[in-house]
Amino acid sequence: MNSPKQGISDLPEICYRHGMRNVIISPGSRNAPLIFSFTGHGRMKCLSITDERSAAYFALGLALHSQEPVGLVCTSGTAALNFAPAIAEAFYQNVPLIIMTADRPGEWIDQADGQTIRQREIYRNYIKQSYEMPTETAIDSDLWFFNRSVNEALNSASQEPKGPVHLNIPLREPLYSPLPKPGIELQIIQTSAPTLGISLEELAQLQDLWNTSAKKLIVFGADENNEASYLALPMLLKDPAVGIAAENISNLINENIIASPERFFASLTAAESSLFRPDLLITVGHSVVSGQLKKYLRQHPPAEHWHIQTSSAYVDTFQGLTHSIIASPGALLRVFTENGVNTDSKYGELLLEKEISLRTKHREILRTFPFSDLVIFDTILKRIPSNSNLHLANSTPIRYSQLFQGRGDIQYHCNRGTSGIDGCISTAAGYAVASQKPTILIIGDISFIYDSNGLWNNYLAGNFKIVVINNGEGNIFRLINTGDGEIPAREFLETPHHVNIKFLAGAFGASHAVCRSAEVLPGLLDWFLEPADHPYILEIVTDSAINTAVFKDYYNQIKMP
Repeated sequence: MNSPKQGISDLPEICYRHGMRNVIISPGSRNAPLIFSFTGHGRMKCLSITDERSAAYFALGLALHSQEPVGLVCTSGTAALNFAPAIAEAFYQNVPLIIMTADRPGEWIDQADGQTIRQREIYRNYIKQSYEMPTETAIDSDLWFFNRSVNEALNSASQEPKGPVHLNIPLREPLYSPLPKPGIELQIIQTSAPTLGISLEELAQLQDLWNTSAKKLIVFGADENNEASYLALPMLLKDPAVGIAAENISNLINENIIASPERFFASLTAAESSLFRPDLLITVGHSVVSGQLKKYLRQHPPAEHWHIQTSSAYVDTFQGLTHSIIASPGALLRVFTENGVNTDSKYGELLLEKEISLRTKHREILRTFPFSDLVIFDTILKRIPSNSNLHLANSTPIRYSQLFQGRGDIQYHCNRGTSGIDGCISTAAGYAVASQKPTILIIGDISFIYDSNGLWNNYLAGNFKIVVINNGEGNIFRLINTGDGEIPAREFLETPHHVNIKFLAGAFGASHAVCRSAEVLPGLLDWFLEPADHPYILEIVTDSAINTAVFKDYYNQIKMP
């Protein structure tokens, strides 16, 4: 007979053998055996974060950087529900998280016992796999099933498409007694990933369509690592029939591409809209932010739309999908270009001419504007040090940033899996701890307040810096056209507040400074970007009415001939 908790003792080593190096633990009692097991492993890095919602987003940030599975441990009850927002984000970003929720034994569910809810398949709509683990592993077959399930879960999380998996682990008392020693000969099961690729016949058909398309538009969506696509980029740019559009969070930065699809497609005249309509659209990566790009491609659908990805999900964002191709995007694009034939098309040249003229126009327009969010972004984005991570919060920060040329010397990120504001600080904090590089988060005041517990941990250092753009409310609802009819409900949309961000920063041990004018901003940025041993927060206060007027005037001017 084995110990009833032998599986708990074996769990960390199996996780370690499958590549897990970090586990985030939220304190509790029912999960005490899991805490003892992981902290006693010796080679696993364990971090304690109390707020489960923040802990899960922090783990997301760690996994985004490493692309390795990161563990999450919590107690039973609503603690598990607090993991849910970050798990949904991980699911839609294809990030490998291993969620281990302690639970009460099955006989106590719905029996009015403390911290007891229905946890079986609690994340069922946004998880790759869920596993209900044996309550005890005294019997050999139960231990075999426990360890086999852990192997399966780790393999599932790391296979394409990567994503979160859930181990629900019922635990009986006693919870604080010593655990047995881990097994000596643990069963480690490895899974060979299927080879990505398409048949020679299908490849030949696609190559023919590529060669006969005079207007090929390639759109790169959000992606942490576009190394393979970068290798294909020089050859793509040599094809006169190819135009490329890539937002900053695609991390595909080049002077010869459409770097601001939002600006570009917002500016098109009716004649240009017809002229630039592609014959072939190829999309790569996750979502795009630009509403103008989505609107244009839905109104001007190409004859062919191929989405290239490493999973079988059907992504038809632009409502014209003709081929869902399971392959490595960078490798397949190189095949197309290597076997392509040049045409007399000037499609890529015409797109680039328009893009370059818009860059000049953009700079001229900005010079006319007063102190406002848009002007602030221009200043900040130029000052970010090379080799930094730039995290952009959802709502206005990610939208403003799309109007500017991306920089190839920094790494961009935004939680665009579900596009929520609820974990922006925590995700960036986890990324900062993992990377050790300067990590700058630009965030609005509402998002900052909402996730301020992202600063509630003992692992943040001076490489983590936050710019809070404080316009006193959710200014996004003034920038998007919500209509006059909603003005009586304005307070329920914009959520004005009276939170003192200086005091909130101080509560978490972060240094704080406030900026209210363009004149003092450069000096405060010097202070903000200097080396430090703890987080710095720069609060920039702007006027929401001016922001709205500037934003709308920008779009009006960018559309003018």
